[in-house]
Amino acid sequence: MIAALVPAKALDRAKGRLAALLTEGERRQLALAMLEDVIKALQAVPEIDSVAVISPDAEVLDAARALDAEAIEEPASVRGLNQALAYGLTVMSSSAPDTLLVVLADIPAVKPTDVKEVLDALAPDRGVVITPSSAKGTSALALRPPDVIPFRFGEQSFQNHKREAAARKIEHTIVRNEALANDIDEPADLKRLLEHPAETATHRLLARLGVAARLG
Repeated sequence: MIAALVPAKALDRAKGRLAALLTEGERRQLALAMLEDVIKALQAVPEIDSVAVISPDAEVLDAARALDAEAIEEPASVRGLNQALAYGLTVMSSSAPDTLLVVLADIPAVKPTDVKEVLDALAPDRGVVITPSSAKGTSALALRPPDVIPFRFGEQSFQNHKREAAARKIEHTIVRNEALANDIDEPADLKRLLEHPAETATHRLLARLGVAARLG
């Protein structure tokens, strides 16, 4: 059984580096639109049995439920993304998945074929697949079994995940995928996204907000 887990920040902390371009309300809308695109891409992959979202934000969790994803409330005692993922893995409703796929919530260009590329690269019995982000982080991480290495998301997480796998002598594969690598953090990321039109919730929102004109 393959379970997907998507961590999402509280909306009042969403995309602060876009503050010069988007209002707080617009940034909240953007975070929810990107989450929708990621959830729908995961749900369209037949190999994935369940999709869950973990977040401390009630509005995010309501959005996840509306999209038929499992919503996991992040406890106030949790500190940071790695603790949140570890907690989510222990309480998600999927009964003992043999594989876990973590995908970040801010890669709206992701398509089901991109997700399948990651899963197809995973060793059949025991392994890790790491998809680096453009900022040397990790956009997607596939683990079989789910606890084969600890989560090391954060600064330089691509190298840290590789290091954890190597230290445990776990077969690990690097999948470099443009759609997965291009997370949305800064105006230049939105400009790059708009250069590739698509029928996504994120593209529709950006069109409605007139972001292309703002970017010049």
